[in-house]
Amino acid sequence: MTKREAFWYTVIILLLVITVLIALMVGATPLTLSQVWQAFSGHDSNNLATLSQIRLPRIVASLISGAMLAVAGALSQAAFHNYLADPSILGVTNVGSFFILIASFFLPSLYFGKLVFALIGGILTLLFLTSRSILQHSYKLIIIGVTISLTFSGFQQLFSGESLVSTNSFNGITWSDTITVFIIGLIGLAAAILLSPWANYLKMSNQQLETRGISARLIRICLLGLVVWLSSGVTAAVGVVPFIGIIVPNIVRFLVGRDYQTIVPLSMLMGAWLLLVADTIGRTVILPGEMPVATILTVVGGPFLIWLLWRQQFNAIK
Repeated sequence: MTKREAFWYTVIILLLVITVLIALMVGATPLTLSQVWQAFSGHDSNNLATLSQIRLPRIVASLISGAMLAVAGALSQAAFHNYLADPSILGVTNVGSFFILIASFFLPSLYFGKLVFALIGGILTLLFLTSRSILQHSYKLIIIGVTISLTFSGFQQLFSGESLVSTNSFNGITWSDTITVFIIGLIGLAAAILLSPWANYLKMSNQQLETRGISARLIRICLLGLVVWLSSGVTAAVGVVPFIGIIVPNIVRFLVGRDYQTIVPLSMLMGAWLLLVADTIGRTVILPGEMPVATILTVVGGPFLIWLLWRQQFNAIK
């Protein structure tokens, strides 16, 4: 680990600790750090109930979901050779969310049922996007992905009769949901760390990989399988949470370089931090109401995507 990498690991971990403490303190019932400590040490049962049953499961769910989405974005970008790739931009999460909605008409609303249908939707989307006519053109991939995303977002609003962002929130999430997402995330993130060296191989040409006896197709299938697993796990729990997967890996790449063995773990930490920040702002900015985390991330992520598009075009001209 270089000094630069160690520095950014330290900074992000400190930010995570500080943000978790703030998230425990703020809300409809503001608490001081002393009150939080008293509650967890067993001296304040009322505040302990608020913290342990409402705020803590939400914080843990935000952290693991942010890590999952950030890594899904990083792996998407490696697999597609495109820094604009992200499950929400490519339509993977919106198609998965639509499949969950359709399934809800026929099946009980259980997490694993939602996960299965989100996985089916995500896999079908990626099978379409990885066709040769699309895969060879970076901007074509993004345009078609955005079109798919918007189309299925519209379908979902049509069938559900409500705005998508109204459900894309951690509001009301329980320990049962949180533990399930945590297990799904732990499996996917562990696999992502193990496979992160493979992502570096995709920087080489197919001819170079064939010379070394490495299958680019197999690597891409494994990485995209993880992308669907991670993004579907979050979609099944809280709905579509956009832009984490495009914001975080690009910032991490700028901070520490292009080695995916560093990008993947650092994206986990930064993604966890960013989503917790967004959710904490969302549940405190318009008290006693709440702003969905998807709305906050869209406000931030939209301009970030425009900047990335402008930067890539400018670099190409230059």
